[in-house]
Amino acid sequence: MTAVGVLLVSLGLNQMETDSRAGRIHQHRQAQWQPPQTAAEDSTHLPIVRIDTGGQKVPGAPLAHSGGTTFETTENGEETLTVSFDLIDGQRGDNRPSDPPAVSSQAQIRYRGNSSRFFDKKSYSIHLVDEKGRENPRELAGMSAHDEWVLNGPFLDRTLMRNYLCLNISGEIMEYAPNVRYCELYLDGAYQGLYLLIESVSRGEGRISIPKPEKNSAVTSYIVRWDRTGKGDHELDNYTFYTYKGDVSALDVRYPGNSQITQQRLAYIEDDISKIEKMLYSYDLTAASDYLDVNSFAEYFIINEFFRNVDAGRFSTFYYKNSRGKLKTCVWDFNNSCDNYIDYVWDEAGFTMQNAPWFGQLLKDERFVSLVVGKYRQLRQKALSEKNLLSYIDETRAWLGDEVEKNQEKWGYVFDLSRYNGMNYLTPVERNDVSYDGAVQRLKAFLIARGDWLDAHIETLYQYCHPSKTVNELTR
Repeated sequence: MTAVGVLLVSLGLNQMETDSRAGRIHQHRQAQWQPPQTAAEDSTHLPIVRIDTGGQKVPGAPLAHSGGTTFETTENGEETLTVSFDLIDGQRGDNRPSDPPAVSSQAQIRYRGNSSRFFDKKSYSIHLVDEKGRENPRELAGMSAHDEWVLNGPFLDRTLMRNYLCLNISGEIMEYAPNVRYCELYLDGAYQGLYLLIESVSRGEGRISIPKPEKNSAVTSYIVRWDRTGKGDHELDNYTFYTYKGDVSALDVRYPGNSQITQQRLAYIEDDISKIEKMLYSYDLTAASDYLDVNSFAEYFIINEFFRNVDAGRFSTFYYKNSRGKLKTCVWDFNNSCDNYIDYVWDEAGFTMQNAPWFGQLLKDERFVSLVVGKYRQLRQKALSEKNLLSYIDETRAWLGDEVEKNQEKWGYVFDLSRYNGMNYLTPVERNDVSYDGAVQRLKAFLIARGDWLDAHIETLYQYCHPSKTVNELTR
């Protein structure tokens, strides 16, 4: 019966696969970003982001002291700094820092990230605004117009590829995964290296398509994020929080934002989430599936397990819900994936998401496990096939070309292990690569080994829905 169920699930998902995702833009395959046969020495085929701070310090850098860690602010005590932001993108594969911009705007910026804020190469949160400080949505590098963006500086990921690879592969599978473009960053005229311009997980056309809340109504569509307790502005006192089932994680409301959130809407979201959680943790999984898009949760499970993104389901985890629909998932942040966690080895063997809030309960339902197994087998023939992933890496490496070497001129000291420290390197020291090509080969070797292990062991997920497992849990 299980085998038949897996087959039916797999067949039933064929149509869903063909829907997707055909419109996904893979930058390295697009004509407008191909390097010309001859190019000026100071030109690049990548878009260029140019930020001018007026000589001011970007806020958000960590400050360690006896009371813990705080973050720098501006001279006026603000958490963001208003700067000028330009995107140079002539759509001809030949851009220079001195070219006139395709997009100009003011922006409020700050350093972003958790452990990545301690890296030498920083990442940035970008909020485009007009002269009066109002939202100024703009289209950037062919991505839909919006005011919220992320400039990710791949650093601990020595391949520079993990987010580009994983987000784009996810975009071929899921209803939505943030779009991403490589670019160069110049800060106050100084080259900062190779960056990734990424859509933030936010509501909007071309992003998460949910309606705005109706005026004077408590009922609202929403986006929530699992992350470390105390990190959010509007954390929920939901069921898994007050019963301590979320461990050190908490759910924070990301949409509606500060201008639209009310106590009534916050209470509505809290109640809606708690209702789903109480069904999950009372083993009423049939009822929970009336509120969860189980296909979305299965895709999220497979993607994050395949790429061994061990924080998924607990940190940097986004769920969203149309008030008239079901709760869905959205992937985010793969810099630590594929055995690239800074202080712990996560090799190709094993599962981790059975320990994440919600997913441990979903795995107790044989139908969910069958959905995961069937969809995994299907995806291994397509998006997650070894051939596809290795070719994707080779294509991207060849397309980046000299941009990798240019980035290494600024940041390549990380391949010198005599400079090892616990903030900018993997622990222990022997896990670190000594060349860019070595880092790429390590990523490819991991993907091969991980795929082989999952191919051989994916059915062992059925242990989590075996009656003996459920009985043991219920009698504790």
